[in-house]
Amino acid sequence: MYKRFTLNELKTVQNTFLSNFYSILKKEHCMVASDLFKKIFKEGKEIYYMNRGDFTFRFQNNDEEYVLMDEKEKIQVVLDDEGKREFQSLVKNFILKKEKITWQKSIEQILLDEFHTGKYSTIWWKNYMVYDIETDTNISNLKETKFFLAYAMHPTAGNKMTYEYIDQEWLKDFVKKMLNFDGYIVGFNSIAFDNMVSVYNVWWSDDDIKKLNEKSIDLFLFVRAMTGKRLWLNKIAEALVNVSKTLSSWTEWEVLYKKYRENNDLEALEEFKKYCKNDVRMTMLIFLYFMHFKKLFIEGEEITFTLEDLENKSHQEIKETNHMVGQNMFEN
Repeated sequence: MYKRFTLNELKTVQNTFLSNFYSILKKEHCMVASDLFKKIFKEGKEIYYMNRGDFTFRFQNNDEEYVLMDEKEKIQVVLDDEGKREFQSLVKNFILKKEKITWQKSIEQILLDEFHTGKYSTIWWKNYMVYDIETDTNISNLKETKFFLAYAMHPTAGNKMTYEYIDQEWLKDFVKKMLNFDGYIVGFNSIAFDNMVSVYNVWWSDDDIKKLNEKSIDLFLFVRAMTGKRLWLNKIAEALVNVSKTLSSWTEWEVLYKKYRENNDLEALEEFKKYCKNDVRMTMLIFLYFMHFKKLFIEGEEITFTLEDLENKSHQEIKETNHMVGQNMFEN
């Protein structure tokens, strides 16, 4: 998954695309972008650059246009004839330091600035909350999966983001709050997991799960509906908003959980709280990204959508999502 940027977006969104391109320019001993293109495309229509076994940059020559892909930033830029000339000037200004880039904003800051204007404080004039839960390591049987903790985030007065911590003692009140909430419940894989586990842990009914699902916006299901791919939170967040999980693997998660359960390790508990809260933040930023850009780019295809699509394709029947149970949440 990539971010497909126009040249204007490349100039206004904080990134290292030009810097990474310039490093290849120097490596190939070229003075300007057009010299590089002439040199590398003598070797073929698709050229890869690697560093220590990892892809760093990719170039494609599709005859009428060039496609530049920064594998570090997950940014793709497509250049037609006019774009090639504009890009040439952009690179020249970058080299000569004529164009300052310190004023650029990160994607995260662009999204948060827009949020703070109140533009996305509601969806279709309805409130929303974003939430995520943590559980024990038994996730193969959701009726026996034990709730551990959760975080929820919701817009509040003054267009602020307010986080709410939920432990086992407060779970019943939180589930009741979600069931009575007049708005959308936003999550990632929430229909197949979070909603079900939360309700089962307070011994309520499948009707309550259905009620939660009907008001849910599940971003996992939305991405799957739009791309046909099962993509996980970390991969999407890293590609689109440059944010990643605070734990790097399922093994690290299990070790931390064992430390807390066996030794009542409060430092481990704080790490779990930090991890869960960050997952909510990642989910929220992806949600804002979808509302702001209204497009995805994957495997050479740009997929555009409307806010209506975001709402309508984000909740499916429970039976359609059973394959997610027991999956490793750190998978790419």
